[in-house]
Amino acid sequence: MIKEILTDKTNIIEIYIMNTQTNQMRMNLNLDNIFINKIKRKFKLTRETTFVYFNKDNLSYIYDLSNDSQYVYMRKLENSQITTINNYDIYGIAYNEMKMQPYLFGCANDIENREEIKILEFKINNRISIIIRNNNLYISYRHSKDVDIEKTEEIINSIVKKIIF
Repeated sequence: MIKEILTDKTNIIEIYIMNTQTNQMRMNLNLDNIFINKIKRKFKLTRETTFVYFNKDNLSYIYDLSNDSQYVYMRKLENSQITTINNYDIYGIAYNEMKMQPYLFGCANDIENREEIKILEFKINNRISIIIRNNNLYISYRHSKDVDIEKTEEIINSIVKKIIF
């Protein structure tokens, strides 16, 4: 799927695994504790932290409560695709994520959204991680033009198979 959704500007790909047995016309990403414990047994937890996300206009501001780091970015959707495996939809989204200077977010009373998010990260390698974000799971891949796409797809396919089987 990665080759199909890549564009020249893609630098982040997120792959969501959704159970299609729910007959609902929305993304069913919420995972139960049994599924999360299965992930914890199969993969090594590398980081657990809590972030506060703020959104304003087209900017997102992330503040890490564990170490006071901050990050401002803007994301542009480049491409997306849905593939079905067994009773799961695999939804790949390609983004162009642009890091911005924190002063661009500025102090404001017109913040559109504030959300506190607990993140569990299972790092596979320097570019690929499994993220559980408030009981929602996705695979994050940081793309570079110098990376072997076939090897990356092989790793991601292996992860997906371990998760859904």
